[in-house]
Amino acid sequence: MAAAYYGGSVGDDPLHVALAYSPLHLLWGGAEAVVVFFVLSGFVLARQVRSRSFDWFAYFPSRLLRLYLPVIAAVAFAYAIMLLPHDGAPDSPWLDRDAGYPFGAILQDVTLLGGVSGVVSPLWTLRWEVIFSLLLPIAAYAARLIPAWLLGAACVVLSTVGAARDVAALQYLPIFGVGVAIEGEWDRIGRIVDRISRRAGWLVWTAVLAVATVLLSMHWLLVLPLGHAATVMLAQGPIVVGAGILVIAAVHCTPVRRLLTWRPIALLGAISFSLYLIHEPLVILMANVTDAARWTVLAAVPLALATAWVFWLVVERPAHHLARTVRARAVWHPPADAGARQQPGSDGAPGEPGPVRDRAPGTGFATTPDTMGPSVHDGAARERTPAHR
Repeated sequence: MAAAYYGGSVGDDPLHVALAYSPLHLLWGGAEAVVVFFVLSGFVLARQVRSRSFDWFAYFPSRLLRLYLPVIAAVAFAYAIMLLPHDGAPDSPWLDRDAGYPFGAILQDVTLLGGVSGVVSPLWTLRWEVIFSLLLPIAAYAARLIPAWLLGAACVVLSTVGAARDVAALQYLPIFGVGVAIEGEWDRIGRIVDRISRRAGWLVWTAVLAVATVLLSMHWLLVLPLGHAATVMLAQGPIVVGAGILVIAAVHCTPVRRLLTWRPIALLGAISFSLYLIHEPLVILMANVTDAARWTVLAAVPLALATAWVFWLVVERPAHHLARTVRARAVWHPPADAGARQQPGSDGAPGEPGPVRDRAPGTGFATTPDTMGPSVHDGAARERTPAHR
């Protein structure tokens, strides 16, 4: 099945064709899940900025600790797995790769900003997560200047241009901006959804989810008849829009919200980031040990889930605790005499309007951030939405 991602053929089996080139691809589609995650990440970070206790001095060290500590541990874990024998020959372009993790590749992966080696392929998404986290002040400033609906439309267009021109930064970073735009229009979206749901909720949501499914599947629906080059240009915009619709539905569509807050799903969500970071080396190892794909799946899935739970206990959760401690201690306090000069009634810096009142018209996005709320990966988040995981 991985051949579909490498320009190969998945064969003539009707089930394989359907799983690769229809909306059924979403059952295992990694690229589409990444787009949804980027939109959700932008949304959650934007909500952090709206929180009254947000502080930029606390945000940066806390955010970087929260992202980099699990990444460094995941690289160390992958290196340890690579030391084990890999003598098999998996029949898959994804799994059949050289064993080993050179020092240069390790250095590249633990820094992220200059690109990743590809040895642990999921790390490519963390590169853009880190970059957008560093660029969040620019996103906040853009949300202050530009109406949210216009910001969202511009980000979809920019992402489409980036995909067509094969400029990774232009393709991926605007996807986070779509999440920022959704947060800016969140109150208005809620009012619209409430009005529609009261009239024909189940019918409307069925149609909305069907449209989102088709949009997210657009690449795989077009790639066979149009080819890769044309599909990349035509499908990127619909995929991003579909991801945005899905994030909205996760909060406002009752059946989807119940599914995402169902305890087994919530437990998987708690370890989802850890699972994402550590699963690939284990799958490759099992593919080299076993003789068939079905045995690889049967061995790798429970092993990856168990390892992810341990990784969450040993690495991710302590990293969250450390990040929260740093956040609490890194809050900037103005000099004592600054309070005397502050204008009466102001909640922000001297002479500036407070954080909630200073908001761009029509955006709902606070421009004087004072708190750092939960991370996208924070299992103890105070301001989570059902779509958090």
